[in-house]
Amino acid sequence: VCSRWIPHNLSIAQKKARVDEPESKQKSTVWVFQDEPNPTKVARAGSTSKQMVACFFGKSGHVAIVPLQQHSTVNFEWYTIICLPVVFQGIRKSNRRRRITLHHDNANSNTSAQTTEFLSTQNIDLMSHPPYSPDLTPK
Repeated sequence: VCSRWIPHNLSIAQKKARVDEPESKQKSTVWVFQDEPNPTKVARAGSTSKQMVACFFGKSGHVAIVPLQQHSTVNFEWYTIICLPVVFQGIRKSNRRRRITLHHDNANSNTSAQTTEFLSTQNIDLMSHPPYSPDLTPK
């Protein structure tokens, strides 16, 4: 214990947590008789693991779903080496002669020079993304 007062500047969230903590502990109290054993407290199971996927749609419907490995990020390598070949295979399964046009948003993996170069070597057209389109980039 320190004999000197140290002032704390608490944020609003910290002040709220300081008040809410005793309430949450009070909710877990249970009245029991002296001869009864204390009830066991059941711990909640951890949440299920989540997985990020990239979904692709065409005018005729669903084309492909490509899962991302756990704890990894979308970058141009994953996008060009793993993701796009699966998408192209799904599109060409229905029509081999049709020219492919992709509509990308402005994500780094989509706009990188390596991705653009890969798409040009594969003969893929890109549809430009409008900068302020509320229907394509909802809030």
